[in-house]
Amino acid sequence: MSILRRLFQFEISENRIFGLDVLRFVAIFMVLLGHSLILVPKEFKKAVNPFLYDGVAIFFVLSGFLIGGILVKIVNKQEASWAGLLDFWKRRWMRTLPVYLVVLLFLMAYTLLFFPVNFPKEWYRFFIFTQNIFGHYRPGFFAEAWSLSIEEWFYLSVPLILFVALMVFKSSTKWTILIVSLGLLAAITYYRYYLYYSYGISDNPNPYQIKLFKKFLTYGIDYQVIPRLDSIMFGVLAAFIAHYYPKVWNAKWNILLVIVGLYLLYYSKFHMGKSYGPFANIWCPTLKSLAVFFMLPFMSNLRKGLGKWTIWISFFSLISYSMYLVNLNVVTIAIIKHTIHGNYGVGKFVPGNYWQLDYLLFWVFTISISYVLYQWIEIPFMKMRDKKRA
Repeated sequence: MSILRRLFQFEISENRIFGLDVLRFVAIFMVLLGHSLILVPKEFKKAVNPFLYDGVAIFFVLSGFLIGGILVKIVNKQEASWAGLLDFWKRRWMRTLPVYLVVLLFLMAYTLLFFPVNFPKEWYRFFIFTQNIFGHYRPGFFAEAWSLSIEEWFYLSVPLILFVALMVFKSSTKWTILIVSLGLLAAITYYRYYLYYSYGISDNPNPYQIKLFKKFLTYGIDYQVIPRLDSIMFGVLAAFIAHYYPKVWNAKWNILLVIVGLYLLYYSKFHMGKSYGPFANIWCPTLKSLAVFFMLPFMSNLRKGLGKWTIWISFFSLISYSMYLVNLNVVTIAIIKHTIHGNYGVGKFVPGNYWQLDYLLFWVFTISISYVLYQWIEIPFMKMRDKKRA
């Protein structure tokens, strides 16, 4: 009974910021809602699609804000050093790697046992997060790991650049952070611009050329590491403002910025022009990031929920990382498609007469498995990490 009691209990720290939990909840809900549409008929997909938003973009900016805040505090409390950088990396990787490796190893073992033909030839790339960098197209195996590569390369590269800049130039911490942030934002945006125009599509492309170009935009830009790092840098820039300009960050009128952010989301969703046009692929990612950036001042100051019922928002926020990892390949494919339906084909899943039950099971399995992973993998490693610090 003690094991069951432990399994079905969860603690929410008083230090959690409810507004950031709301953003994280919206992000994971958008991701899961999009993936769950695999299980529903076409008419429902058409009805839901207008309400879908790029949840991963929210995760990116939010991650940049939280990790950027940690970095800003570190370099302001102590002089930048290799020891400080290594400590930062250790703490980050003890948070992100354990549950990722559990899911990755499960999927590798499952694929080798039942679908060896689908096992990725360059499987090792998933251990060093290079499966979607420098022109390598995101593979079909564990496809959702593309965003984790972006996050991990951010953790590795941006702190390294910042610490080296501080150690070499011995300049003002404040202005070094700002210059590094703005410099990387400009460089990444230009790189996305360069990639778009380097393809060289004709002025009047035929349907086949458009199809190939769209594939390049998706796998050569959208799912690539470097062209998407700017989203995380907007979060770092937000952390900079929050630390150095608290009066601006905590101003009451910041609720108006939420309205600006919502409008930018609406604009980027419904007025971005052709899906293969320059605005949609060069500047729309910037607009999405700015939308979340403008919401952060108000949301980061929304400390408490609106009642006991809002504890569920924080609950889903806590298990959101595991939910992201297991919802598609583990739950939708391995459990529902393969195990329940015995459908081992490589084609698209066709919803049956009892698709409502499949849809319910998607949410039940995703939440249950994620909660177990959070309790038995994520929490123990975070406690181990914090004990080492103490």
